[in-house]
Amino acid sequence: MKILFISEYYPPKVMGGGEINVALIAEELSRQKHEVLVLTSKISGFPKEEISKGVIVYRRVKTGRSASTLWGNFQRRFFFPHSLVREAIALITEKSPDIVHCIGTSIIAAPEIKKYCRTLFATVESYPALCPKGDRLYHGTGECKTICTLKKFLPCQKDSAEIGKMENKWYFKYNPLFLWLVYRQYQQLNNALFSCRLVAISSYVQSLLQHHALKSVVVPNAFDAAPFSATCKTSKNSIPVVIYVGALLRSKGPQVLVEALKGIPCRCELYGEGILKEQLQRAIKRDTIDAEIFPPLPYEKMPEVYTKADVIVFPSLWPEPFGRVPLEAMAARKPLIASDTGAIPSIVNKETILVPPGDSRALHKALTKVLSDRCSYSEPSLANYHCTIIAKKLSEEYKKEKEKFLEKSNSIHSCSASRFAHRNTNSINF
Repeated sequence: MKILFISEYYPPKVMGGGEINVALIAEELSRQKHEVLVLTSKISGFPKEEISKGVIVYRRVKTGRSASTLWGNFQRRFFFPHSLVREAIALITEKSPDIVHCIGTSIIAAPEIKKYCRTLFATVESYPALCPKGDRLYHGTGECKTICTLKKFLPCQKDSAEIGKMENKWYFKYNPLFLWLVYRQYQQLNNALFSCRLVAISSYVQSLLQHHALKSVVVPNAFDAAPFSATCKTSKNSIPVVIYVGALLRSKGPQVLVEALKGIPCRCELYGEGILKEQLQRAIKRDTIDAEIFPPLPYEKMPEVYTKADVIVFPSLWPEPFGRVPLEAMAARKPLIASDTGAIPSIVNKETILVPPGDSRALHKALTKVLSDRCSYSEPSLANYHCTIIAKKLSEEYKKEKEKFLEKSNSIHSCSASRFAHRNTNSINF
C-alpha cells in the first residue's frame, strides 16, 4: 500500500511523543514493504524533500516554530490550516495514496482533503479536538468530565493557569477575540473528527471519544524498548538521583515534584523546557533543594539519562492520553512513581507506585519509600508496544478500510451499469 502520513511536526522537530510515534510507525511500515510518505512542516536547514530511513518526507507546510509562544501559536492558527490543506491536496493528487493518515492537529484539514482521498484515518493522541485548552483540566484542577461548550469554556479558562502550552495571562483571559479564536479552533478540530476513521492511542482516549459519540479503534503508540533495556543497570550513586523528563508546564506537575523533594536527601535532574522554568528555579533556590534543570536532549540520548536514575517521577496533573516516559522507565528497569490519572494506570506495571495527581505529600512519602530501597525493578512485558506489532495493527485496519472502499466502488459501478443497461433496454423496446 501507499500510505501518506500528515503531521504538523516530524523528527528532528519533536514537540512530544506524537512525533516519535509517527516516525517509528512510518519507518516500520516502510520496512514491511509499504510505500510511506510524510507531509510535514518546513524546518530551516533541512531539504523540502528527502528519504529518511526509507520514508519519503515532504517538508512543505508552513506553521509556527513553537507552541508555547504567542507568535508561534498565531502562526499555527492562521498559516498552518490553509497551508496544510493546499499542500495535502497537491500531494494527494500527485501521489494518489491508498491511505491518508492525519496525526494530531493536522486533523483540522480532514473535511477538505477527504474529497481527494480514498480512505482517511486520524490518530487522536492529545486533547485539542476534545478541549479548547488542550489539557482537560476543569477550571485548571481536576479531570474534566463534561463535553465542552462556550458557556462552560469561558469560566473554566479564567481559572486555568495555562492555555495550551502558554501561560494564561490576564490579557488572554479577558480578550474576546483571543477566546473566540481558541474556541473556534476547538470547534473546527472537533467537527473534523467526524470526517475520519479514528485511532485512539489508549482505551482511555477511546472512552473519551465514545463520550463524544465517536467510534474508534485502539492502536497504542509504538515504543522501542531496546535502547533503554540495553543500558539498564542499578545505579551506584552516593546520593540518590531523581529524574523528571517532560515539559515544564503546570499540567505536567514538575512543581509538585519540587515541592515533594523538601527534606529528602537526594539530587533531582529535570529535563525539559516550558513556561514554568523560572518559577521552578526560584523554588529550588528558595528551598535549597539539590536540583538542576537541563534542556531537552535528543531522543537517542535519553537512555543515558535513565542509566543514572534511582527513580523516575511522572507527576502529571492532566489526564495523560498515553505516557511514553513510564514505558521508558520500565524498559530501563527503574523504579517509577506516577500520577493515578488518565491512561497511566493502564500502561504501568504492578511495581509502579501511583499517587493522586497534585498531591505533593503523597509523592514525598512515595519518594522516601523508593529511595530507601534503592533497587532496580524486574523486566516488564512491553512487547505489545513494539513497532512491528503496532505497524501490523495499523496495516490491518488500513486493509479493512481499503477493502470497504473497493466494495463500495464496485457496488456503485454495478448499480450504474445496471441502470445504463436498463435504460438501453427500454429504449430498444420503445
